Amino acid sequence: MHLHQVLTGAVNPGDCCYSVGSVNYIPFTAYGSGCDIVILASDFECVQIIPGAQHGNIQVGCVECSHELGRIAASYGNTVCIFEPVSTNPNKRHKQLNYQWQKTGHFLLNAITYNLAWDPQGAKKLTEGGSVCPCSFSTSTCVGECV
Repeated sequence: MHLHQVLTGAVNPGDCCYSVGSVNYIPFTAYGSGCDIVILASDFECVQIIPGAQHGNIQVGCVECSHELGRIAASYGNTVCIFEPVSTNPNKRHKQLNYQWQKTGHFLLNAITYNLAWDPQGAKKLTEGGSVCPCSFSTSTCVGECV
């Protein structure tokens, strides 16, 4: 085993710690495993692990994938991070899902986030914690107020 390897583990407890999305009509699954986000292809081959060390080693609370653009929203306590797929070399070992997800933005809420949802186009997100927060994304920033 190499020092940089992370072994995938069980999904964090709760109904909102895994999600299925698609990018260019190619399905994938993302789930929180401890502090990490694991991204699997439709055949459950591991495509990428986003290490939790990049986000303060806080356990992933919930994960939600968009069904059109392949975006992933994940909560770490009261912080919600947005990851977007970037096309990679088609000669990778996985023949269909040639993407890697990169963090493109984040925002802080007043409370721990327990649920996330994308609109059907994947451009707007709804968070739920101590309050409901509708957000629309414009150049990776959250514009909106919690109600």
